[in-house]
Amino acid sequence: MPKELKRKVLSEEKKGSILALLAEGYSERRVASFLKISKMTVHKNKVKQHTLGTTKLQTGRGRKRLSTDQDDRQLIRMSLSNHRMTSSDLQKEWQTTSGVKCTARTVRNRLLGAGLKSCKARKKPFINEKQRRARLRFAKDHKDWTVEDWSKVIFSDESNFQLCPTPGRLMVRRRPGEAYKPQCLAPTVKCGGGSVMIWGCFSKAGIGQICLCEGRMNQAKYKVVLEENLLPSALTMFPNSEDWFFQQDNAPCHTARSIKVWMEDHQIKTLSWPAQSPDLNPIENLWNVIKRKMDGHKPSNKAELLEFLRQEWHKVTQHQCERLVESMPRRMKAVLENQGYSTKY
Repeated sequence: MPKELKRKVLSEEKKGSILALLAEGYSERRVASFLKISKMTVHKNKVKQHTLGTTKLQTGRGRKRLSTDQDDRQLIRMSLSNHRMTSSDLQKEWQTTSGVKCTARTVRNRLLGAGLKSCKARKKPFINEKQRRARLRFAKDHKDWTVEDWSKVIFSDESNFQLCPTPGRLMVRRRPGEAYKPQCLAPTVKCGGGSVMIWGCFSKAGIGQICLCEGRMNQAKYKVVLEENLLPSALTMFPNSEDWFFQQDNAPCHTARSIKVWMEDHQIKTLSWPAQSPDLNPIENLWNVIKRKMDGHKPSNKAELLEFLRQEWHKVTQHQCERLVESMPRRMKAVLENQGYSTKY
C-alpha cells in the first residue's frame, strides 16, 4: 500500500515573501528558486491573492452530512432503547425508519459523538424483580449505618479455588500462522484440574479463621464450620462484647432450620442478606486478591494449593480489612442509585 503523502502548508511569513518579491518585479520562476519552493506554489498564491485578496486558508464546507440533527437524535434513542444492538443492526433500522443511507462506520461515529462507546459487558449475577426489590429494601434499611455500625459485622463466604484456573483474558503477541503455537495458547484443563472450597470470615478488626470445606457443603458440615471457626474468630475479634452481627449469603445450607436454631442457641444476630448480592459482601474482594496472586503461583496438587491459600490469607492486613468495611456505606448508596441492580463493587 503506497505511503500517504502529507500536504506541506506554507507559513504566513513565506507567503508574505512571495508577494513581496513579486511586487518588486521578480518572475515566478526566480521567486520559486530564491525561496526553494515550486513555481506552481508561487503561481497559486499569486492567483489567490488576486482573486480573494488573501493567501490564508479558506474554511471549506466539506462533505455534506448524510443525516440531520433530528435523524441523529433518533439514532441515539434507538441505541439507548436497546444497548445490545450492533452498529450494523442500527444502520439497517435507521435506514428503514429515517431513510438515512450510510455505513455502519457512520453510525459508530454518530454514537461516539454522543458519548455512546461500544464496551465489553460486565459479568454480574442475574437479578430478577423480586431480588432487585429485596436489595433495594436492604440498602434503604442500612443507608444510615455508619462505618462504626458496619465494624460490628463479621462477613463470611465460601469460595472455590481451581488448581489450574483458565485465564479470563490472556493477551499474547504473535505473527500470522502462530495462533496454535504452545507459547501462544491459554491451556485449559478439564474441571480446572481439581479445586478446593474455602470458608473464611473477617471484620474491621482483621481476618478470622479459614477452613477447607471437603465434599458438598450441607447443613451438618456447615454447623461444624461455624462451631470450629466462627465462634473462635468472633472471640478474637470481639473479646469483650457480644454486640456483633454475622453476615452470610442465602445458600440452602445457610438458611436451613437447624442452622437457624443453632444461631438462636448461641445468641448470634444475623443480617437479613439479600440474594444475588456478592457485590455487597466485601469478602469477595479478599478472595479476588488471592486469586490474582495465583497467576504467579503454580501449585502441583491440592495440598500445595491449600497451603498457598492459608499463607496468602494470613498476609491480608488489618488496613485492607478496614478499607473494605469502610466501603459499606458507599455500597449501600450505589445500590440505591442503581435502583437495586448490580453495582461496580
